[in-house]
Amino acid sequence: MDTYKQTHIGMRNSNQDYTDLFYNKSNQLLAVLCDGMGGHKAGDIASEMAVLLLGHHWKGTTFVSPEEAQEWLEVHINMANQRIYRVAKQYSDFQGMGTTLVAAAFIDDGILIGNIGDSRAYQLSRDSKQMTVVTEDHSFANELRLTGEITEEEAKIHHQRHTLTRSLGVFDKVSIDFFELNKQDTQLVMLCSDGLSNGIEEKEMKNIVLMEKDLKGISDRLIETALKNGSTDNITVCLIELDTSLLERRGE
Repeated sequence: MDTYKQTHIGMRNSNQDYTDLFYNKSNQLLAVLCDGMGGHKAGDIASEMAVLLLGHHWKGTTFVSPEEAQEWLEVHINMANQRIYRVAKQYSDFQGMGTTLVAAAFIDDGILIGNIGDSRAYQLSRDSKQMTVVTEDHSFANELRLTGEITEEEAKIHHQRHTLTRSLGVFDKVSIDFFELNKQDTQLVMLCSDGLSNGIEEKEMKNIVLMEKDLKGISDRLIETALKNGSTDNITVCLIELDTSLLERRGE
């Protein structure tokens, strides 16, 4: 397994994204990426708090199944949510702060994905080499798409496509979506903030992932392409390659 993470400020004055990778006592990996929101420096604080709180507690764990990890994440993501919520209520400078969250836990033969908000997880399949989004955005426009009120194309340009229906720190309890992947079916997992997903289509993502010879090259090219396509937001990428022999052969 190989990993790489990178963040870019984009066209913003500050970077409110935060990502990191953590290993527990059984060397099981947890990757977490958050995209903060809120005025002043509140978004920066919310995203960093969420990632580091989860990572700190993860280091002392060990899991026998993805199901056990899901129960743990449900509890500890809500603990992080409550911490952000209390800080936002307590300090006037931090009012309105919150963050998205997307996480990937690698437990034995399974990969558990959890998300809140519109930061995404993508899977590159090992056999078909298809790049597909695993998560569902918790945005107003996507909720309308899911109920059939607007089409996928309309959702991409809807005026409330960036309005979140779920995030950490806004309410004292949060609902998390979970998805489970099989390691044997997966070549690569990518977590990203919406600065990337709004600036690059899945087909273009896949081409870059398959053409570049290493994870740094993939990350650099994805960010460069999103910026070239007009993305103005912070852009953060976290890549986990499951089969390094495939990585070594890519681009030959």
